[in-house]
Amino acid sequence: MVVRRMKPLGFTLEEMRGLLDATDRLDSGDDLPPAERDELRMRIRGFEQAARRRVEDLRVQLARAEEFAATLAERLARTVTPGS
Repeated sequence: MVVRRMKPLGFTLEEMRGLLDATDRLDSGDDLPPAERDELRMRIRGFEQAARRRVEDLRVQLARAEEFAATLAERLARTVTPGS
């Protein structure tokens, strides 16, 4: 499930593996030293921030694509001749 969510955002397999390793370690139930727990949380926070940036980039791309499609539709509408 994580891979399906990360792939459209452009994360590499290595990055996916890194996130899975960090989350698995935090979720393991092991009594982790505070420094290790903090490091894992920071690593996951980095992925969260990267995902938010990539989502914003996709929103910009989508807005540009929608604007382009609307421009083409308007252009076609102006060129319609009667009876066509």
